Order: sequence, then C-alpha cells, then structure tokens
Amino acid sequence: MKLLLNHDIDRLRLLSGSDQELRFDREGECLRIDLREDCIQMWQNEVTAKGDSANLFFACEKSGGSLEATKLTWVVGSAICPASVQTKEQFTETLLNLGVSKNLASLALEYCPGLITTIAWAFYFERHGWLTATPICNL
Repeated sequence: MKLLLNHDIDRLRLLSGSDQELRFDREGECLRIDLREDCIQMWQNEVTAKGDSANLFFACEKSGGSLEATKLTWVVGSAICPASVQTKEQFTETLLNLGVSKNLASLALEYCPGLITTIAWAFYFERHGWLTATPICNL
C-alpha cells in the first residue's frame, strides 16, 4: 500500500485542528474534506482490495458496469467504484455523471491538493448532501 505523504495534506491537517475535517461552502453547497485517520485507513483498505491503479474512488449506489450507470451515495452499504481520469475536465464530467453539481466539482478541484496528479482521493455524499472527499495515498 502506498503511503499518504504530502506537504499540502499536512497543511490541511494543521488547518483542520482537532476536528480533522475542513468544510468549504459555496452557493449553499458544501465540500467536506475528511482527514480522520480511521477514514483514510478504511479507504486505503478499499484501494488494496480494488487495486491501486485508479486515482479516484467513489461510493456509488451500485457496482459493475460504467460509472454513468450509477450515482454517488454515502459510504455505508455502498459499492466502491475506482476510476482514473487525466484532466480536470474529465474529473468534472465524471462527477456530473455521478449526480454531483458542477459547483461541488469545482470546489473539489480547488481544495483537494494533488487531485488527479499525485494523490488518490475518495468521494461520497453525506446525508446532508455535502460532498465528502478523503485523501487516500500517493499515486
């Protein structure tokens, strides 16, 4: 398993304090970055089980088939779907296909360091409708 070693993630951890999470709001929507070690470890276990060639992992309503055939959901009872994208445009298109707003996709691109390029990230919806992102490991 690859480790999560990154100065930007360390900076986020410092900013998050004891809460170990950060929230970024825009236009009534919220991106939550979850930096709790137990959550990161859970996603790292998923990477190990699914193979670590993907740079994105999504909690979806169903597994199998294409990502276009499912929607993002919360983690409990969900199917974990790996994906790989190479550009910000592909990332945004993937999230839009999963039912995520363009606004939330934009927040993720802005506040998730290393997204697509150097860090694998996991995404799921909270019950509140927030998009939650968790850094998993270095690519």
